Amino acid sequence: GGGTSQRGRGKVKHSNSVAGAIGASGIPERERFLLSVYFPVASSRPPEYHVVSTRWTVGKVTDSLAERGRVRNDNLRADAVRLCLFNQGGQRISHSLSMEACALQGLVGGGDAVVLEYGEELRDFDPKVLSGAKKGKDCAVM
Repeated sequence: GGGTSQRGRGKVKHSNSVAGAIGASGIPERERFLLSVYFPVASSRPPEYHVVSTRWTVGKVTDSLAERGRVRNDNLRADAVRLCLFNQGGQRISHSLSMEACALQGLVGGGDAVVLEYGEELRDFDPKVLSGAKKGKDCAVM
């Protein structure tokens, strides 16, 4: 294949498999929540599958994903452009919600794609380029 770069978030293959999702160790099995994570466009990192805990707040998930993906995160600075988590529909998810609350409110389901991006809203967002994990039996937990 050629070395053509993709602007923005075209359909890009995940760099790992669901079975190889990052972060599962250290999270009790019953709390594992699978996400298909799309990193900020500026990071040019391909999407990856990650496991987070249902007990974590979206703020902790954002911090954890930024650290795992080596993405700059200045959320603790008052003057910074915040790194936010968006659902498959492009809606920003409140940092104070737990992942369990997100699931119960229908904001994010297990295996869903989420977008980590700077700013309070997604610009030039096309949800069709996002792909979550194939919905199978019991996909919310691994």
